[in-house]
Amino acid sequence: MLQPIVNFLTNIFTALHSFVLNIGITHVGTSYVLAIFILTLIVRLILLPLNIKQIRSQAKMQEVQPIVQEMQKKYKNDPQKAQMEMMKIYKENNVSPFSGCLPLLIQMPILFALYGVFTSINVQGASFLWIPNLYAKDPFYILPILSAATTYLSSYLTTKTTANTSQQGGMNMGSMNIGMSLMMGFMALNFRSALVLYWIMGNLIQLVQTYFLVIRPANKKKALAS
Repeated sequence: MLQPIVNFLTNIFTALHSFVLNIGITHVGTSYVLAIFILTLIVRLILLPLNIKQIRSQAKMQEVQPIVQEMQKKYKNDPQKAQMEMMKIYKENNVSPFSGCLPLLIQMPILFALYGVFTSINVQGASFLWIPNLYAKDPFYILPILSAATTYLSSYLTTKTTANTSQQGGMNMGSMNIGMSLMMGFMALNFRSALVLYWIMGNLIQLVQTYFLVIRPANKKKALAS
């Protein structure tokens, strides 16, 4: 089912690598890393509208927090009832406490398709920094660690606008972020370095987007309020 996507992305990546070579980047490893970065940037720009929609959903969630907190106090001796009322409030206002993970989940099919892309490429001498071969696993396990760390940081900052959500919802969101980060780190142990680099670059670009779309506007709003 993913093969058409794999073929499409392979053609795109090959064209990007040819472009990098044509502009004078002849070092094998550097040329492939730059092609990976451009591909990552393209994917992130395509996903940008989804990220904006996610941020708006999280803003709506903040608006319903006074109602949620009121329900928590009202049913403090009945956690199950409180949880049911909270879910009802979220549904009525068309918001989801787990919306922060949506872009991450949507990227998974792309990640698996790129696994096929980079598996089909076998280039010798494609070294970069400490990585002896971009199309082999990182022998020093640095990339898997960076993958887990950047995944967590990206997810944490993306969901920061829901900091005022219920304690139970916050615990669930935090647990999901940690679980997803550990899963990505574990998967990266078996991925080729090129694919892990793609994921790390994507997380770093997401951090930049989050700063300009979430953190910076929030800081300006606080400054105006004070």
